Amino acid sequence: MDSVSPYQHCSRCGAGALISVSRREFVCSPCGYRHFITPVPAAVALILDDEGRLLVTRRGHEPGFGKLGLPGGVIEPGETAEEAASRETLEEVGLAVPVGAFESFLTLPNIYWFQDYPWPTLDLFYLARVPSFESAQACPEEVSELFFISLAEVSVADFAFESNARAVTKLQEYAAQSVVSFRSPSHP
Repeated sequence: MDSVSPYQHCSRCGAGALISVSRREFVCSPCGYRHFITPVPAAVALILDDEGRLLVTRRGHEPGFGKLGLPGGVIEPGETAEEAASRETLEEVGLAVPVGAFESFLTLPNIYWFQDYPWPTLDLFYLARVPSFESAQACPEEVSELFFISLAEVSVADFAFESNARAVTKLQEYAAQSVVSFRSPSHP
């Protein structure tokens, strides 16, 4: 990522004179206020059903319109990452997964293009298991289509974000080694 600030003006004095000090630091020339660009935390849900299928979405908007994705988004103020994963899953695919069902899986850096700026994110991937995807349905404002794909058959090349592809690849590796259980907690 280059050292271009997403901000045009200082948030303290309003001057339009931000000087790049490093990849992540910009200083206002008139007042000296230091601005930092740090990763935005995002929660992403990897949801498997009892048949070992992964819930995958087709993105309904940019960035990555038409490419594959996973339920997820920015963590809101006062929200835990697990709460965000649960909320985003409900908002995007109509599937109510309890907060306690999400297990920390992996963290990966990502770049999310928003308003013509490459925002760095830190994607926190959470794994959850559900008995079935029977109640899942695409929210048209978020995703255009849902897929329930055998984990071994998911093509990571079709994902909009490299972090999603890497997380699914890691999940596939774990599944091949029988490290991941495919039964939901409600089923013995």
